[in-house]
Amino acid sequence: MTGTGHVRFRVLGPLSVEDGDGPLAVGGHRPRSLLAALLVARGEVVPADRLVAAVWGDAPPDGAATALRAYVSRLRGVLRDAAPLRHRPPGYCLSLDAATLDAAEFEQRVRSARAAAAAGDHARALADLDAALALWRGDALAEFADEEFAAGEAARLTELRTGATADRADALVELGRSAEAVPELEALVRAHPSWERPAVSLMRARYATGHQADALAAFHELRARLAEELGVEPAAPAQELYRRVLAHDPALTATPAPGNLPRRASGFVGRRQETGGVLAALEAGPLVTLTGVGGAGKSRLAVEVAALGRARFGDGVWLCELAALPDGSPVGDAVAAALGIRQRSGLSVEQTVLEYLRPRSLLLVVDNCEHVRPHAAALVGEVVQRCPGVVVLATSREPLGVDGEQVWPVPPLPLADATALFVQRARAATPDFSLDPATADAVAAICARLDGLPLGIELAAARMRAMSPAEVAARLEDAPLLGGGRGPVARHRSLVAAIEWSYRLLPEDEQRLFRAMSVFAGGADLRAVHGVADPGASEDDVLDRLSRLVDRSMVVARSGVHSRYRLLETLRAYGRSRAEAAGETAGLTRRHVEYHVDYAERAGAGLQGPDERAWAEEALGVYDDLRAAFTRAAAGSHWDLAVRLVAAVPELVHLRVGYEAYAWAEQLLPVVDPDHPRYPAAVGAAARGAWNRGDFATAVATARRAGDRRPPPGSPRIAHPGDVLADVALYEGDVGAALAHYTGEAERARAEGDRIRLVWTLYYVAVCHAVSRRAERGLPAARESLEVAEATANPTARSMARYALGLVVKKSDPERALALFDEAEALAAAVRNFWWQGIAMMEAAATRAVHGDPGVAAQGLLAVLAHWERVGDSTQQWLDLRYVTRLLHRVHADDDAAVLHGHLLAAGRPSPLDLPAPHRDGAPPDPRAVEAAAVAHARAALRRLVSGEPAPVRG
Repeated sequence: MTGTGHVRFRVLGPLSVEDGDGPLAVGGHRPRSLLAALLVARGEVVPADRLVAAVWGDAPPDGAATALRAYVSRLRGVLRDAAPLRHRPPGYCLSLDAATLDAAEFEQRVRSARAAAAAGDHARALADLDAALALWRGDALAEFADEEFAAGEAARLTELRTGATADRADALVELGRSAEAVPELEALVRAHPSWERPAVSLMRARYATGHQADALAAFHELRARLAEELGVEPAAPAQELYRRVLAHDPALTATPAPGNLPRRASGFVGRRQETGGVLAALEAGPLVTLTGVGGAGKSRLAVEVAALGRARFGDGVWLCELAALPDGSPVGDAVAAALGIRQRSGLSVEQTVLEYLRPRSLLLVVDNCEHVRPHAAALVGEVVQRCPGVVVLATSREPLGVDGEQVWPVPPLPLADATALFVQRARAATPDFSLDPATADAVAAICARLDGLPLGIELAAARMRAMSPAEVAARLEDAPLLGGGRGPVARHRSLVAAIEWSYRLLPEDEQRLFRAMSVFAGGADLRAVHGVADPGASEDDVLDRLSRLVDRSMVVARSGVHSRYRLLETLRAYGRSRAEAAGETAGLTRRHVEYHVDYAERAGAGLQGPDERAWAEEALGVYDDLRAAFTRAAAGSHWDLAVRLVAAVPELVHLRVGYEAYAWAEQLLPVVDPDHPRYPAAVGAAARGAWNRGDFATAVATARRAGDRRPPPGSPRIAHPGDVLADVALYEGDVGAALAHYTGEAERARAEGDRIRLVWTLYYVAVCHAVSRRAERGLPAARESLEVAEATANPTARSMARYALGLVVKKSDPERALALFDEAEALAAAVRNFWWQGIAMMEAAATRAVHGDPGVAAQGLLAVLAHWERVGDSTQQWLDLRYVTRLLHRVHADDDAAVLHGHLLAAGRPSPLDLPAPHRDGAPPDPRAVEAAAVAHARAALRRLVSGEPAPVRG
């Protein structure tokens, strides 16, 4: 039975019910039919006679009504308060308010993806669609699809799934990943031969991959099918694309610039002069800083300018928000995370950022620098000096003080723009709000009293639900700090007064919740707000107050599968000051740390289960607060809490964000009691960090601090000290030591029934055999790994197992290996597991480089080059360069292959070519410079191969 824990219903496949402890036993076919009928109704009342028909069909027994009540009672006993099953005449309804239904989550994610695609954010659309489609485990309502009560819903969900699959292929094409989209589109066309949309997308994808003839063939095949089956010609979109393909329209192969700018939630008001001026300033110099008081609209202006200037930057526009960082902290990890890159071996994170940015053309928006100004100024100054193609747009309450900085003070909104903003926000609160002669003077007075500051105007406009403009103007007239002169100081006092006024209007319980919200660094979902801000109240009461704060613009809500709530930084600073004055800070901080340590442990466990994707997406949104929790725990010497958090997060942070958390582990080792049960996992995390930096001596020394102790069961896969020692041995050529370790660990995991650990260790057994060139000996381990991984339903485990099997069969059965590598990549990418995604991508591209279409292989290898640049793994990048060299030799691009051969030898790496080493004079070259030159040459050669352009003549 379950108590009040979260319940998850699954209908996108066989019906199942789970809570935090695992599957719940619902019973046999009849109670399962009852539950399915209630779930199909999505919380609506289902009449009793319809439930009887669902359970027994057309011939119910005489006592069906009584038996139905018995089944209902049994189901209530299973679900209890987590999903109340209530009697509502003329039948029953199942409340899903506190539960999760995978079909509802699927539809929400598809809606979100389509909104993102409509706004041009195809990366976000792809992520949402991957998350949506991963929820499917088979046919919708599989065991009930032929039942009358479920047939319609099953058909509707199946149609939505097909549409989402087509959406995903379109997103891949829009992102320039057409080679990945082709197989999916071909399958859709085969399954739906008269559906024009996938056929049109297939034309685009084939043309974008350099196959014009195949693109034209797709059109002719569509035309023939439509003529034969329906007697019609293809519609206008297909006809127009056909003409563009014939004309070699260059727009068909254009790749959109990357970036991470958020979509605007509302229209941008005014600022035409400032927008034009800042755009011109960005053309004139490499650094522009928007300055002004909090609430002046610096961030909104920066994002608007960045969106308008996007076309100028081939490598896109990237937003790095610093508001969630602790005061005075370094900014390198935050900038790296925003760019989607990770620290490279042998480099600091700041050096990694500079190396990544140096050859690129992009706009970097660095928002909210004031509380970390020295560190932000130092990094921005280096970027300005050393990265000629990068332009920085910063926001700060004061200038950064960097050479070449153009300071652009953000002035108040003029009256006309301020009035337009007030009306826009007032209508968001009260749709029938209108500006007429009776209200215009009052609105003008409000805007004047608020010194034209956007945040203050939005707070005042939110009051239109309960007050008239005249009443708000009168209240503001009495505020003593308003209208105290001109300039930034006066405007700051005006904003503080506006926030104070809005705060004083709140009831005491809403004031208390507002103060408590200031403890969150990056926002929180309802469960976190309840657990940290007011655990003594009911969750419904907290939600009610939170909703009212959102209505009053005191809290910002962001919708999603789990809505999240946050304070704007200016309001958060005010909330912290009020919490301090009320003596609440210590209690809030302690509850914040305790909640997020518990959350980290739940997320760590979730990342090893079937819901890895959902946990990864949710936990990445909590990362700012996990960082804040560690900082607060360490500052307060709460070592138990700190080490528990550090031991829980490596799989989230290392595989998906960066290497920042390894520094946390290193910080703890000298001060944590070595007898702490989580100490070995903290040692493993710190040792893995040294391994990733390429500092093998430190990795070994650190790993040995754990002695013979192992992390407890369920610890993150990458936090085992013994594994780090084995990996160093494997890298340094001692395959036997690594194989002995992993064979022994596999036996231990098998005996203990630890399936996740068993998949991991069997994977490495297979890898060791492949490295020793005896791949066939790794086949039993790889097969067992796959069998065990499927039983876990964990995407990363399933990806690892497919990779292992592909690795040991790639020479004997390359087609099967390719399918396994592609599946491994898709599984890892869907859960944002970047490292496993990268090695699967690379092996697939390498296999195609030997056995497949050279153009497709070249595109795959290009993607891998970019991937390892972001992930920061130099070892894997050099391996990819070997594969590129081999492909170029295969297609007789001998000069390009010879250049890469020389770079490989110069870096001390093996080359696939049997050529003499080129003569070199002088000191040994810098390895990083050699790698950069090799990557640049490989990228140029692969692009020539994709486009069919001849290589330049040497000599």
